[in-house]
Amino acid sequence: MSRSVKKSITVPNPVREGLNLQIDSGILDYPSENAAWIGLARYQLLIGKPHPVTAAIARMHADDQDVIDDFLLEIASRRLNLRGRLLSRLIHRAINGCSQPNEQEVEQLVPQELLKMAREWRKHPEQVMGRLAANAEDPA
Repeated sequence: MSRSVKKSITVPNPVREGLNLQIDSGILDYPSENAAWIGLARYQLLIGKPHPVTAAIARMHADDQDVIDDFLLEIASRRLNLRGRLLSRLIHRAINGCSQPNEQEVEQLVPQELLKMAREWRKHPEQVMGRLAANAEDPA
């Protein structure tokens, strides 16, 4: 009996393209797209932590998800290696002006900040990408 089951899932094109760009550029060190999806699932099983930011995005309106996915694809297309700094930046922006927000408040604010940044990118792509590039690691 096979240890694997062939399943079909629907992945937004920008997410799939972004993942493949990161594999091709070596940011993700997987031998194939299939290995990457399995590796990301294994990572979740190893860590065992909820992903409140991505779970909140999954509950957003499909149009908002599309804006975020397109924005993340642009980051991947430009080969910006942010190594967690995008999330840190979003957290900082989300809590700016809040007096000691709790973890749950931050988890609710961060996806909204990502959406705001993605919408800002749609209006002013070079400005937003320039700010992000200033925080990126050298791809070499």
